[in-house]
Amino acid sequence: MLNKIIIGCLLYITSSFALSVEQTIHLLNRTSFGYSKNDLYKYSKFTKEEAIQYLINSTKSTQIYNLPKNIENINFPKKGEKRSFKEKKIVRQTRKKELKQLQIWWLNMMIDSRFSFREKMTLFWHNHLVSSYKVVKIPYFMYLQNKLYREEALGHFDNLIHRSSKDLAMLIYLDSNSNKKSHPNENYGRELLELFTLGEGSYTETDVKEAAKAFTGWRVNRKKRKFVKNNKLHDFGKKHFLGQSGNFDGEDIINIVLQQDKTSQFIITKLYKKFISLDINENLVNKIAKDFKNSSYDISLAMRQLLLSDDFWNQRNNLIKSPVELIVSLAKVTGVDFKNQTKIENHFIFRSLKDLQQDLFNPPSVKGWKGGKSWINTSSIVLRTSLINSFIHKKLDKQKRKSVNIKVLRNTKFQLK
Repeated sequence: MLNKIIIGCLLYITSSFALSVEQTIHLLNRTSFGYSKNDLYKYSKFTKEEAIQYLINSTKSTQIYNLPKNIENINFPKKGEKRSFKEKKIVRQTRKKELKQLQIWWLNMMIDSRFSFREKMTLFWHNHLVSSYKVVKIPYFMYLQNKLYREEALGHFDNLIHRSSKDLAMLIYLDSNSNKKSHPNENYGRELLELFTLGEGSYTETDVKEAAKAFTGWRVNRKKRKFVKNNKLHDFGKKHFLGQSGNFDGEDIINIVLQQDKTSQFIITKLYKKFISLDINENLVNKIAKDFKNSSYDISLAMRQLLLSDDFWNQRNNLIKSPVELIVSLAKVTGVDFKNQTKIENHFIFRSLKDLQQDLFNPPSVKGWKGGKSWINTSSIVLRTSLINSFIHKKLDKQKRKSVNIKVLRNTKFQLK
């Protein structure tokens, strides 16, 4: 008993200490796309508890940068209007330009320390509840989805999954517009179960088919830019899903999925792999997953527990920075501001992200970017090294180079978090 009291006192005293420089760097690399000198100074005054609470509180900010011009002007063809090949080409070029502006807009918010953790979580959901511009082809719809993930970044997962099922980009990306009673489309139902909530092996093919029926009639009203239910296309019949039966619609299917322990375990496992290690501590995951489900899927509660865990602070658990994380952390350390870059310099950023296989708003498939060790191969190592050298020599003037630790940037450890 005495030993437990002593250990408890030591843990309390340790957690009361301000963060060391090493701990601060570790925390900010994992949660905030790297760090600036000002970040290091600010966090040097925090204990672990205070630092985590500060990060969580920062996600509540609704402030965003001004949107790129004209992104809301979708320019859909009028009913019966036929566009020429040249007109269609102009529309495609305009939208591609708007997408690039949207990418720069998001990268700038990632750099801003006030929003970094919020944007890190937004990126996480972007790679979990996946949609791609290559399929959606409407930058404004991709922005609306991005906005949704930002609003729910540390909200409640039950709200997030319900809202994302009716998101315009998601409806288009997973073919909900072709899901009707006479020919149910299984794409969204399958990915909801396999990739978004339960994980492989936790459902049957019958469950997929029944879920597809429940989501029939869910549509995008492009003119009004909103989700609608078309009752003429909906299957109102009885469905049998995950051991339950009823005249289920899409909302009912999601609610049944949320009743499953597998859902909370699946989400917490993915968060653990993103923020702590690819080697899972099942005991910790199961404990947090139980609390996560019991809290009505409070993401902030789950993240607080993950970030305060001993596993998180174990600096032997290395993770590889994604290309976006690498570029933004380079920008932070070197003081580069994407807002003030030339078109040529911004093209360099776009090319780098594409070459390194992480083009924002364009995940490669519904599974998203695999991440982890997949970021590193013989080709990407060369590209990453070239990228770092480019930031040093092309993006920094002589005065800035003097204030930047070049050895740190060139060290392979800079590519870890």
